[in-house]
Amino acid sequence: MLSPLRPSAFDILGGAGSMQASPAYHLMQAMSAVLPPQMTPVSMNPLHALLSSLIDFERVRSCEEIRLFIPATNLRTGKAKIFLRDELDARMVAASACLPQVFAAVEIDGEAYWDGSFVGNPALSPLVEQGDGTDILIVQNNPIAREQLPRSLADIGNRASEIAFNLSFVREVSAIEHVRAVVDEERIEQTHAAAVRLHMISGNGELANLDISSKFNLEWPFILQLREAGRKAAGDWLDVHAGNVGLRSTIDTEAVYYPERQMARAR
Repeated sequence: MLSPLRPSAFDILGGAGSMQASPAYHLMQAMSAVLPPQMTPVSMNPLHALLSSLIDFERVRSCEEIRLFIPATNLRTGKAKIFLRDELDARMVAASACLPQVFAAVEIDGEAYWDGSFVGNPALSPLVEQGDGTDILIVQNNPIAREQLPRSLADIGNRASEIAFNLSFVREVSAIEHVRAVVDEERIEQTHAAAVRLHMISGNGELANLDISSKFNLEWPFILQLREAGRKAAGDWLDVHAGNVGLRSTIDTEAVYYPERQMARAR
């Protein structure tokens, strides 16, 4: 995978997927702080072209066996827009992953959208309202807590996004655990009853040890490292909790509300 964002030799020696010594990383972040996204080199959002070339969206739209709910944040209303499988295209997926610090907003039907994680990370209300099952498995790939404080301008912006994204997730889990309901991300004045069992495969421990700048690391060895970490986390969860699916919730609420405690025990 070609990218101007390459870790330097110092980054590679330091490990943790860091890009802190990469001039391109800091140049991109500095440009995004000074220039509007429409004027930055990556404003056209290369994810759109990549998705269009790799995915047959016509087959996705016709696949009735799997339901998809893809959230994006409407800039005008501040609410979620949930795109469904039978209407899905590359623009909608790109909108759901549109980081405002990097990309210009994605326009769909006259509305502009940013990453859906601001309002639903993930959006649980469609699963409660339209899902047939009563078990929801969440795969957490955004660390809630971090050991190190962000110091560079780039890392401060990235950490601010992490915190914002996780607020919606913690809110949804709290609502399900305490009042057995979820807020509708598209119609925030409404709620849905949520008699569901929650499960979570958490990457918080592994990901919290990675440098914040590693989110922009597209090097193949690092991608493989993340894949193996994900497989291990899934295998560990299955070994312990697979038998509880359909019977009881297995989500570790301490990992959601007090992740710093887990980090302290790991030290």
